[in-house]
Amino acid sequence: MENLHLCPIPYLLLDRQYQLIDASNSGYDFLKPGENFMSIIEEESSPKFARIIHKHTQGKMELNLKKNDSFELFDIYYQFSDIQQYFHIAVISKDHQYKKVSEQMNGLIDLMGNAPFTGKEPNLTEVLAKVSSLYLKLANTSDWNRQEIMDKIKEIEHHLEQTVK
Repeated sequence: MENLHLCPIPYLLLDRQYQLIDASNSGYDFLKPGENFMSIIEEESSPKFARIIHKHTQGKMELNLKKNDSFELFDIYYQFSDIQQYFHIAVISKDHQYKKVSEQMNGLIDLMGNAPFTGKEPNLTEVLAKVSSLYLKLANTSDWNRQEIMDKIKEIEHHLEQTVK
């Protein structure tokens, strides 16, 4: 594909067997020519990927992909070209979303640490339980639901504001 290397995001062209045909420069950070896309998908996500991509000719899904010897969560946008018989795949990292939530969580914990009340108050115990619950949810990427997490953070912030006053 002409000028594919200029694409600013990881962009992959795969054949029907998911072998890499071509990629943007950042796409080659994931796969080398001739490598199979299935080799970088987390094992539990492979059947999901194969089932969805063959059922729908275009769409979006979340997948854990291997990058730099660890797995990260990505949004995968894909479309199959009947003319070329290739899958066009764009890979967008969700890492920045986790960083944003993590920064908010750290801000809440700092606020709780600086608050002028003792840890034995029932409201503070409830806030700590909510924060712990949120950390557990964030740790399980397969249950990632950004809106739910953001709602919980707003809930915790509101509760903290009420407790601190």
